Amino acid sequence: MKSLWSDEDAAQRLAEGGELALRVYTSRLLGQNPDLVLHGGGNTSLKGLSVTVFGESVETLYVKGSGWDLKTIEAAGFPPVDLNYLQRLGKLNELSDTQMMRELRLALLDPTAPTPSVEAILHALIPHRYVDHTHTDAVVTLSNSEGGAARLAELFGNEVLILPYTMPGFVLAKQVAEATADTDWTKLRGIVLLNHGLFTFAEDAKDSYNAMIELVTRAEDFIAGQVDDSATESVIPLRPFDRLAFAELRYEAGKVFGSAVLASLDTGVDSLRFAAHKAAGQLVASGPLGFSAEPCCGTAQFLFRLFRLFRRTCASRTSLLRPHAPLWRVDRAWNRQVRPKPQKVKNCRRYCRPYYSGYSYR
Repeated sequence: MKSLWSDEDAAQRLAEGGELALRVYTSRLLGQNPDLVLHGGGNTSLKGLSVTVFGESVETLYVKGSGWDLKTIEAAGFPPVDLNYLQRLGKLNELSDTQMMRELRLALLDPTAPTPSVEAILHALIPHRYVDHTHTDAVVTLSNSEGGAARLAELFGNEVLILPYTMPGFVLAKQVAEATADTDWTKLRGIVLLNHGLFTFAEDAKDSYNAMIELVTRAEDFIAGQVDDSATESVIPLRPFDRLAFAELRYEAGKVFGSAVLASLDTGVDSLRFAAHKAAGQLVASGPLGFSAEPCCGTAQFLFRLFRLFRRTCASRTSLLRPHAPLWRVDRAWNRQVRPKPQKVKNCRRYCRPYYSGYSYR
């Protein structure tokens, strides 16, 4: 993986807006690489100081806010949160998701700022100023494979802590806190959450970013070393492009799909390797993951209970689930034979998406 870091650009950001501007810069470097994060994924943070109206300094965690995208994030996307408050939350024995989100709002030093990431407590517990978190394809590919945990441990050694998957939030923060109770953080460069992603951290923005790039590159190189390139060598050289044969192939594909289709010829190395795979026919015929019974078995019953909850607790169809959270809407449409179109909810930043059961929801 290529590093996008520029000493000149970083120095300019630091001079113009201080360390928070530098935090924005490195976050965008991570966000513009789809092999690290997709839209809205990942989060980053910076530990620093903020000054109250009384002139008092407060240890502050600037962490990515919910709803912001790392690729385009601005300084406003890093809500300032009381660092000590978050660290005290991390010492609690238990905290429900609802309570946690409420406490994250209470910990804000700017009441108009966006809600901090659900992983804010974890960021607070990591004793480094810069923390980067991505859902890197290479690391997740290895962790999702058979024997992935052992393979990652062998690949990264003592530099990286390997932890089993846990839902993001308070439980994950507690898991990391317990696993690192006796850890020498100065010798640790990252944490892998199996089936989830990678955390890197350092006292310097460049060191944390470089650790992410280096560890991901190590995983990518390992995967590349496991690919058998000999498969493409046995492929019969492509004949001159036969437009008539290609048109006939497109026609046959159209009959399968029930309508005319567009087709393009891909002669890249990856396509040739796939075509030469001994199980290519089986893989092509398998299609995406599906269900043997009702596509959304149990979903309709769940959404019925959800709608009933909204009807009991909401004066209208639209309601805030928590202060400053996005608005959610559920519309009953049992008798409709077609899926409802996405609907724009008042004061909601995003469009609702149709679901199988006939409900549209956000």
